[in-house]
Amino acid sequence: LGLKVYLDVVVNHTADLISPTGTTYSDAPYRDCRGRTFSPARSAGGRTFPCLKAATMPRVPLLQGPARTAKRPAWLNDVTRYHNRGDIDFGSCSELCFEQGDFFGLDDLFTEQPRVVAGLADVYATWITRFKVDGFRIDTAKHVDARFFGGWVPRIRAAARAAGVKDFELFGEVFLSDAVELSSFVRDRGLPNVLDFPFQDAATRFAGGDASAKGLVARFADDDYYLRADGVAHTPPTFLGNHDIGRAARVIKDRSGGKRGLELLRRVQLGHSLMYLLRGAPVVYYGDEAGIVGAGGDKQARQDLFPTKVREWQTEERVGSPPIGAGSALQLASHPVGDNLKALGALRDAHSVLSLGSTVVRVVRGSLLVVSRFDPETRREYLVAFNAGMVAQRARFASSTASAWTPLYGTTAPLQSSVGADVTLTIPPLTAVLYRANGAPRTTPLRPGIAIVPDDLSGLLRLNSPGTLGPRSVAFALKRGGRPWQRLAVDDSPPYRAFLDPRRYRRGEALHLVAVARDLAGEIAVSRVLSTAIPR
Repeated sequence: LGLKVYLDVVVNHTADLISPTGTTYSDAPYRDCRGRTFSPARSAGGRTFPCLKAATMPRVPLLQGPARTAKRPAWLNDVTRYHNRGDIDFGSCSELCFEQGDFFGLDDLFTEQPRVVAGLADVYATWITRFKVDGFRIDTAKHVDARFFGGWVPRIRAAARAAGVKDFELFGEVFLSDAVELSSFVRDRGLPNVLDFPFQDAATRFAGGDASAKGLVARFADDDYYLRADGVAHTPPTFLGNHDIGRAARVIKDRSGGKRGLELLRRVQLGHSLMYLLRGAPVVYYGDEAGIVGAGGDKQARQDLFPTKVREWQTEERVGSPPIGAGSALQLASHPVGDNLKALGALRDAHSVLSLGSTVVRVVRGSLLVVSRFDPETRREYLVAFNAGMVAQRARFASSTASAWTPLYGTTAPLQSSVGADVTLTIPPLTAVLYRANGAPRTTPLRPGIAIVPDDLSGLLRLNSPGTLGPRSVAFALKRGGRPWQRLAVDDSPPYRAFLDPRRYRRGEALHLVAVARDLAGEIAVSRVLSTAIPR
């Protein structure tokens, strides 16, 4: 069938078996077995850890009866392997509280301990070895200490290599809608990838008519915060809804002001088009293809697809079809949401640019978004346009290709750019359209610049390559003293940027920086070398 199996795994907690002396969160300092206070963060990532006793934990843990030996493997029954601070207070919690408190009462693992890191790696490495699973979605990844993934991820990847599982995928669920804050889990904490909650927020607001396209464009620009030296483009799993926040149709309905019927269907289809035609790896929650809307998040978004005797589910609203009644969603021969998803999936299979291509924004105007996607293999430009408005919209803009264009999705209207590559495009309401250029894009001079300034959204230093336009990639490199040049990042979509963390360099240290631009034809140009120093 060509299917892969990803498992949803947990690394921050186990079942709720420990009965602490008090459930409210305690910020009392940790004490070792001799009663001396210590900071777990200072020992995290090391080979040793202070000795612990249950009696000196912030909340004294208790296990009674069968609960004392219920967990497997056996080391999980040691109560000192848990933080024992009490429950997270989601209304007033600090970052440390989120990392060490019990998530809705579930026993929170002391992930700073090397035994816990190694034990969790052994558990999930065994699953890989025995069942050859293809990847892990890491649940509640926000709730472990900053160094945990730096120790756990390499062990999991080593297990996958040993088991012969190629390209083992790891991505974390970090429930944050701020893309810059979210990027720290990739840049600093060792997570290979994260679910794109910022995209989910921007895409559902746009598709629902609740926000302009500016939020999406800002999200794409923020991809630069995730870039690393390996040169791999940031490709996060994108989604519109899930079992926690609610299904895609419910989220979009709420953000459209409660629209129903055909308009809701068109807006849901538009949302799926955003996922499949823009950058990222689209994730569709089961049942969305059958038009399930759901009544909310969590338990109200977990309907199965079999015939049901639950009256609420029998009469629950569906998008694109009437309520299911006593029928089975598995028996549907066709559904407008599912049919659209099949068409989008076929497009993505046939045109790798939708998975791998770079993006250049052409038009951002209210409910209208137009971008170009560039295929580095075929050197072809694709135009993708989205109209979240209720009337047709016309856009005139400069593309990079002077040729005829072939319509691939959402329209059959012919399109021809001028000799100067100008395009005039009409996009129907609540619609996405996709065109492919029949000719190759024009070449333009490569004149990369280089500049460095403090970033206004983070504590990082931002490298820019001004004067760099059009379809190309820009690699940024750094030289420290007499050491060789070291690549920092490769950015394939404007604005072309990379980021330096000044904490990783000595204050006042001299650095040399350069930008190297490469176009689709393989031509290369190098900026001047910029000499600077880390602020004191």
